[in-house]
Amino acid sequence: MRPVRAAVPGLLSLVAALAAPPARAVAQEPAGTLPDTVELVDRVAAIVGDTAILRSEVVEELLKWEAEGNEVPPKGTAGRDSVMRRTLELMVDRMVLLQKAEQMEDISVDPNALDGETNAKINEARSNFRTATEFTEALAASGRTMVQYRQEVRSNIRAQILIQRFLQQTRENRPPAPVTEDEVRAYFDEQVAGRTRPTSVAFEQIAIEPVPTEEARQAALEEAEQALREIREGEDFEIVARRYSDDPGSRDRGGDLGWVRRGMMVPPFENAAWAARTGTPIGPVWSRFGWHIIRVDNIRGGERNLSHILITPEMGQADIDRARAKAQAIADSARAGTPFDQLAERYGMEELPFRIPLQPLDRIGEVFKPVYAEKLADPVPGEIVGPFEVPELLGPLPVFVVIHVSEFARAGEIEFDDEVRQQIREQLETLNAERRFVEELRNEVYVDVRL
Repeated sequence: MRPVRAAVPGLLSLVAALAAPPARAVAQEPAGTLPDTVELVDRVAAIVGDTAILRSEVVEELLKWEAEGNEVPPKGTAGRDSVMRRTLELMVDRMVLLQKAEQMEDISVDPNALDGETNAKINEARSNFRTATEFTEALAASGRTMVQYRQEVRSNIRAQILIQRFLQQTRENRPPAPVTEDEVRAYFDEQVAGRTRPTSVAFEQIAIEPVPTEEARQAALEEAEQALREIREGEDFEIVARRYSDDPGSRDRGGDLGWVRRGMMVPPFENAAWAARTGTPIGPVWSRFGWHIIRVDNIRGGERNLSHILITPEMGQADIDRARAKAQAIADSARAGTPFDQLAERYGMEELPFRIPLQPLDRIGEVFKPVYAEKLADPVPGEIVGPFEVPELLGPLPVFVVIHVSEFARAGEIEFDDEVRQQIREQLETLNAERRFVEELRNEVYVDVRL
């Protein structure tokens, strides 16, 4: 059974609470109040260390909470103001934890695992649109490119992982915070009673994507080298990017990717960018997306302001057919008894998560792609499903997925039994201990709340 989650912001665990967009480091500004909207001129709501949390970010969190169907007091009421302040306090707590986590040398995030979780989150958002074009247009309407959106999602996931690992690592140093049986029962009655556990499925997956031939890769390399020669001979980087780049998210902006932190890009690109000197184009650098020419435009702390040119190799039906045949061979091996995790280690894509925990069966198509829901409509534990074709999962070309069904749980009402009682008790004890811990950390960090 999966852990019971809190249903109101004030009871959310600090590990998962408020995965807000990254706050920005700015000079301190005068305190002030604004109407409850994100369209007006922005102000600083709080300063944590050298990082600002803007009022628009607090409003955005509140609007997201409301959009998910939760009741929020009307604008202009004292209740709304109270919820705003509570939301900001949680965001401050989150920033304190993140800054402390980043100071720990032995806490890091695997870029490959981060890529997989980022792609899964983006796929979940993209599944709400009929086509990739509609998704891109919606991002443009919000003032973001696909590259910017990916960076935002990746940064949020990275922060959540760092905080979670920091809390886990420091758990032994926190004194216990016991709760009473009455508190456990009250939580169940208020947050859990009457709910049902949805029919859910857990699975493991191996995805195979088409790869270019050596000839196509070499042709793309030659084009990238030509673009780099033009830059070194005096042509403006921005002009060459508009002429050559295959990245639709940055091409029209002259290759500009904006400010990037470690862990936000694929490893080969990131390693090269962090080794480059400011203003000197480097490359070509190969990643699964193609050949990159990279320029570091500026450095700010742990961030780099980057521009790039992407040259992707030509691929066609023959490349797709090879990927399909490879996926079929993997499925045949799995059905013949080869351990699925061994096949995943050898053939799986690092950009996609391997193990998917229990997911409500009726939301599989939303979280992943509609074809996932079709193939998992009647799951059987231990069954090998596929390969099946998934369009536009990681790019314009289809990906072929093989699935191993690891668990299937039927729906049922959640009862106040020993298992649920213990889960609630552990969650409340952890939450209380975390709250005390954060209060202590806030005394070690400069915090100025202005809302």
